[in-house]
Amino acid sequence: MIWMQLKEGRARYPNVTGKSLSGIMNSYREILIGLRRLLSISLGVLFPAMVSTPASAQERIASLNLCMDQLLLQWVAPEKIVSVTWLSGEKHYRRAPLPEHLYLNRAQAEELLPLKPDLVLTGQYGAQRASQRLEQLGLRVIRIPDAYNLAQLQQQLSSLQQALGELPGLRQQRGKLQALLEQAPETSSDNPRALILSANNITYGDGMLEHELLTRAGFTNLAAQQGVQQLGRVSLEQVIDSQPQLLVFYGGEQDFAIAHLAERHPVLREYIEAGRVYRLPQELGFCPALAAVEVLQQLMEKRKEIVGQP
Repeated sequence: MIWMQLKEGRARYPNVTGKSLSGIMNSYREILIGLRRLLSISLGVLFPAMVSTPASAQERIASLNLCMDQLLLQWVAPEKIVSVTWLSGEKHYRRAPLPEHLYLNRAQAEELLPLKPDLVLTGQYGAQRASQRLEQLGLRVIRIPDAYNLAQLQQQLSSLQQALGELPGLRQQRGKLQALLEQAPETSSDNPRALILSANNITYGDGMLEHELLTRAGFTNLAAQQGVQQLGRVSLEQVIDSQPQLLVFYGGEQDFAIAHLAERHPVLREYIEAGRVYRLPQELGFCPALAAVEVLQQLMEKRKEIVGQP
């Protein structure tokens, strides 16, 4: 448009030299560059969520997801967190100290607006309405992918690092996971047999993170061997008949519930007394990033103990 106007101007005023025309064009270019810079600064002030902000510059972080809550509390300085979900206030889920200044939200956009977060973390599927509303209002929302296997867990930690920047704890966890995955899994025809037994006699088969951790550690998962896909149910008789060398319970024995009565069976008590059990931490179920690395390391050690037994 400007070029066309200049051509027309030269036709009307033939005394304008090429040198003068070049000077006019350079002046227009400088004006345009100045306008663009001014527009960029204005957008940054009026709509900060639209301008890319270095992850390390995030000073007010909120979470709409239980797992993201726990990871923030583990790895981010407390003064940089303004809100986590109310579930993190429950003893059952809390795995890190809860600073007194934190607002416990119930995944409502209106709750976060007065807190003026510069970054809101949420999961892949949860709190969709609140996330969309916050985005519409100009807040920066990042959806961190969920993790249902070790490859997805790597992606989740990578996405977190992109969102939060270089955090020592996060970097260390990523490094540990990478190192473990680079090790070749223990495989042999006489791998020790293991069976996972959760509340209400639920077991875990192929397609589950728990199965992948078992096989990575060098165990044969009896449930998967019997054709269980994802989740299944086993009777106590089946557990006893299958004669696993390792029984894997889910959750702590201190939290007694009728659903865990199977552990009181005399035969299963023998496993416990002989040390042929392993307990998966509860956080593996709601936030694998908190526990998967340690679980894999501990299962590898457990295998060494069992293989060394006569």
